[in-house]
Amino acid sequence: MLHHSIMLKTKTAMPAVRSNSVHRSRLLQKMDAGLQCRLTTLYAPAGYGKTTLLSQWAHQYGGTTVWLSLDEMDNDLIRFWRYIVFTLSESDFTELSERMEPAMKATSHTSIFTFIDSLLNELASTTQPLAIILDDYHVISDETIHNSLAYFVEYVPSHVHLYIASRNTLPFSTVKWNVRHEVCHIESGQFLFSHQETDSFYRQVHDLPLTQMQIEQLVKSTEGWIAGLQLAAISLVNMENYDQFFAGFTGSHRNISEYLFHEVIMRLPEEERSFLLKTSVLARMDAHVCHALTGLPQCQQMLTRLHRQNIFLIPLDDYGTWYRYHHLFADFLRSQLEQTAPGEARELHRLASESYAERGLIDEAIDHAIAAADYPLAVRLLEQHTQVLLQRGEFSSFLRTLDSIPDHVNYFSPLFRLIYTFLLITCVQIDRAEVALTELEQNIPFIEDSTEHRQFLSGLFFVRANLVFATMDFDRWIASSSQLSGGLPESPLFYHFNYNTTEPFIRRTRFGLKGILSEQTEVVGNQFSAILEANGWKDSLINMYVVQALAEGFYEENRLEESLDYLQRVRFVALHKQIPGLLVPYVLTSAKLKLVEGNFVAARKIVSETVEMLASWGASYWFSPLQAFLAHIAIQEGDIALAKTELSKLPPSILNQPSIQRELEVLTYVRLLLAQQQEQEALRILTILKPSSIREELLISQVDIAILQALAHQQCGNKKEALTFLHEALLIGGNNCYVRSFLDEGTAMSHLLHDYQLRLKKRSQPPGPSVSAAYVNQLLSLFPKKMEKRKAPLIEPLTGKEMIILSMLAKGASNKMIADELGNTLGTVKVYLHRIYGKLGVTNRTQALLKAQEISLLENSPVD
Repeated sequence: MLHHSIMLKTKTAMPAVRSNSVHRSRLLQKMDAGLQCRLTTLYAPAGYGKTTLLSQWAHQYGGTTVWLSLDEMDNDLIRFWRYIVFTLSESDFTELSERMEPAMKATSHTSIFTFIDSLLNELASTTQPLAIILDDYHVISDETIHNSLAYFVEYVPSHVHLYIASRNTLPFSTVKWNVRHEVCHIESGQFLFSHQETDSFYRQVHDLPLTQMQIEQLVKSTEGWIAGLQLAAISLVNMENYDQFFAGFTGSHRNISEYLFHEVIMRLPEEERSFLLKTSVLARMDAHVCHALTGLPQCQQMLTRLHRQNIFLIPLDDYGTWYRYHHLFADFLRSQLEQTAPGEARELHRLASESYAERGLIDEAIDHAIAAADYPLAVRLLEQHTQVLLQRGEFSSFLRTLDSIPDHVNYFSPLFRLIYTFLLITCVQIDRAEVALTELEQNIPFIEDSTEHRQFLSGLFFVRANLVFATMDFDRWIASSSQLSGGLPESPLFYHFNYNTTEPFIRRTRFGLKGILSEQTEVVGNQFSAILEANGWKDSLINMYVVQALAEGFYEENRLEESLDYLQRVRFVALHKQIPGLLVPYVLTSAKLKLVEGNFVAARKIVSETVEMLASWGASYWFSPLQAFLAHIAIQEGDIALAKTELSKLPPSILNQPSIQRELEVLTYVRLLLAQQQEQEALRILTILKPSSIREELLISQVDIAILQALAHQQCGNKKEALTFLHEALLIGGNNCYVRSFLDEGTAMSHLLHDYQLRLKKRSQPPGPSVSAAYVNQLLSLFPKKMEKRKAPLIEPLTGKEMIILSMLAKGASNKMIADELGNTLGTVKVYLHRIYGKLGVTNRTQALLKAQEISLLENSPVD
């Protein structure tokens, strides 16, 4: 896997600190002050010691520290956050990568902010101080990364602190954190060595007995610039006559760096000098790739020797295996290479590409092939690893790599041009995708091989289909697809492309239009599927997901027979092709149909069997939604104890840190809380989830959350609030043909809808959009005339005396009448009523009677 690669470990390894390095107490105190802030920034040009300070502080800090060195290849939103998760998982957050991977994959249909919410929840699971260090942030230019990191900083838990080093100020605003004294800045002027620090540097680190006058000259000439002082030290180490050096040491540090670099390498033996120049093309290096470029047999010894000589070689791991040159030194070496051996860099890049490819380090191999301008090699590597590159989900990085190949049309095969167009669509570069598609269609007549021609048409068909969901221009796609004739072959790459790796219902994805339902979407969905099937794509995953989305839509619209018919079309592929993202939605929708019939046994059976099946596949991610649905079935049956048992099998983090990514599990827990009369905790969780559902434009989630908020307030006796939240749900439901979302709530929803109906008759809707009375009437007409009551157990059963009092309440008896009938005082009757209300989880007699009716408590009353 990419995120466990050797190269990634070099990016997350904290740089070592030399035992004799200068202790910069004033800057270390500033770093400590950052522990009182959410963010600490280190701004300074190259060579000012940002990385050294960060590593020095990190090694002495007592809390947990994680490190990520950034480079230009990290300008991909998914890769950036995947790397941050990886570096966290290398510390105290073990297995975090595995836990967060489903949320990362879900970014195909949710925003990155939902992923970040999940990550923040993980970080909130502990209160141990944590420092996250991002080095070289100036290489990041992607605006979406800047926005996402700003969001992360804004909501980061108080025990988490970010330290960001950059050559430039951050590209997102820190003003609000400055105002709140939540950010600490360390700027370039503060990094410069003082006279005392310079003296310590030469005596303590390099054992150079310089005079105070020489120290002053160094400070003046370098202006305290650390890289310049280091270069001077390297030059002085092997000199007997310091005065000769200082005589030629003039000018400011902006002019002396090249002079000093030249002095350093010219004093090295030819073999070492040649090694430095040839390996300068490498961003990271080990002995293996160095041997490929230099031909030297003892490259490991060479690397170790250069590091000991302080030749600006930085170790990237704890084993002395991987290194990189200091950025300034690398730039100098590359310019020297170009001057002394023009054109050799290309050949060196090609050798590096081949060396990395041999070891499966594909990213590095591709980068060096492009740097070598060996575009046929780069494209060959890309084509060989397309499947893996697509599975990562780092689409913008993949696209940027392809765009870096000039005149790529000359190098890409027709199939690879389809992949390129697919990436344009996925990265929402629709105009470019339209142009690319037009060019592809113009080239169809020039594909002479019949097999290749049909494969190309099959891939083109798939890419067009994806463009439909990006543009919602269904009419044009249907018109163009009608021109196809005959079956298209199963494109190995596209036919089984899996769109769902996280969601228990397809209606939550873009194939389900995130809950949008209408006659038009149904017509389009059916036409879309018909064209897919007519062209040989009946069992393709894209078709199965469309059919499954339609089945779920029919269920919501209470068209249960049609839902069942469509599920039968999905059944074979869902059961036999081992695609959990299709199987789980199929199973849960089938189980819902069984629940409508009141067949709890069948519903539980189909879900339990699926849990066992997925266990044999090793698809552990899906256990949680299935387990939650088993708890949902138990709640429907009224078996609260069983529901608690089922939910106890979920990882605690799912319920402790509510996330829209785990909505099925969280809302099932909310239902359990309501069944246990814990309305306030239920409302707290719903309040956390709601903003995410709105941000992600998940209509289905917004309705479910609003309905549960309404029911929670109804249980609390807050009728006004209950009707307000019901109004929210009805507004969305009325515009999208929602039915089952309301019917499945049973008696409690029926009562609430009746109250809402009375409000409509009084014309007392809230200001803003109105709900159709016809829609409310339709919903009420669909509830069974005599609804089956759910026999939910009470927190504590009523005693015989309490049952008698409850029965008398049902007959309209006043407190005085009950007291007279039972021979008790009014005070005693009030005590009994208080106990009854507590056991029922209500606050007054009206709520008590509604609750008793809902759970069939009075059917076997001891009083006639």
